[in-house]
Amino acid sequence: MEFGIGVSKNRDSIKAGKEAVSEALSSIKKPDLIILFASTIFDIEALVSSVFLASSKAPMIGCTTSGEIKDDILFGSSLVIAVKCENGEGIEARGIEDIYKNPREAGQGIVSDEYKKGFLLVLSDGLFPQTSLVVKGINDYLSPCISLGGALAGDDLKRNKTYQFLNGKIFTQGLVSAFFKTSARIKTSLRHGFSPKSPPLRVTSSKENVIYQIDSHRASKVYLEFLGLSEDELAFGSPIDIKEVRNSPIGIPQTTGDYKIKSFLEFRKDGSIACDSYIPENSIIRILGQNPSSLINAGHEAISDAISEIHPKIVFLFPSSYRMLILGEDAKNEIDEIKKETKDVPMIGFYGYGEIGPLRTHRSDFHNKSIGVLAIE
Repeated sequence: MEFGIGVSKNRDSIKAGKEAVSEALSSIKKPDLIILFASTIFDIEALVSSVFLASSKAPMIGCTTSGEIKDDILFGSSLVIAVKCENGEGIEARGIEDIYKNPREAGQGIVSDEYKKGFLLVLSDGLFPQTSLVVKGINDYLSPCISLGGALAGDDLKRNKTYQFLNGKIFTQGLVSAFFKTSARIKTSLRHGFSPKSPPLRVTSSKENVIYQIDSHRASKVYLEFLGLSEDELAFGSPIDIKEVRNSPIGIPQTTGDYKIKSFLEFRKDGSIACDSYIPENSIIRILGQNPSSLINAGHEAISDAISEIHPKIVFLFPSSYRMLILGEDAKNEIDEIKKETKDVPMIGFYGYGEIGPLRTHRSDFHNKSIGVLAIE
């Protein structure tokens, strides 16, 4: 499998698409797949059409971002990856236009019985609060011989609307995927760098993704008081704007010794907390904390794990946009540390609103505030 990469910051959306495709195809002729990661600064319809036509309508997937990565952190760019198969290989692009109606069936719908061995790359709407069900649906049908990885789209931190691309079409509540039928060695890895700061707490009342009570008290009261905050002092709304909350998610302990992060979507006036995925009643949770070193070390650990057994031709990075907000200027240090490990191997990807990958297991799942790595030999 061969790869070509192109990038453009041209503010003219049509020209940006043509420039990025031209650069990507300078070394790859007649690609079997085009992958587009793009900032919402562009006219998305014009950009996607430009890329699709400039690539002679090659199969195409992609999504919008909250920051692009091409060996460094970029903003306001269109990033095109051209993929060329070798003998015996193939790529199939699929998509679901609306994952909101039945998320688990949507996940099942992108998996074919013909997928026997290879890799499935998934890009999904970044604002859907039940992405964990989509991933469960994928895992329902996906062979254990197939690696799964990907990320949720972004929209430059506006959190208003994300876009997904499939063969020149544009979705806003969708899921797109590319199945790589290949014998090439592929390794996915994911880490986050958060660790427990609170004693174990019990979710005593919850429904789906909403926590009503922790240790038989109002969920928001228990959580905020641990952080030294008061409900009376806090304007209920989006947690992304509250630094202490943004930096301190809750985690559910895993058999591996890790914690699966549950990110907050909303604090509600009744004292409940809406999370990004399902929270079973009677779950044991911990409030997590971090520092720049622990996050950067986690990124280093993820890339070290991904390339420990293979010599990749390309490395995809899918870090959470929350990491950028938490790390601030140190976000570049995380990417720089990873680049030291990849050396001259092309490193591309984007900051999004969620990650799909394996956290020290063989099974991929939906995660947040993490960094996912995909290495292809």
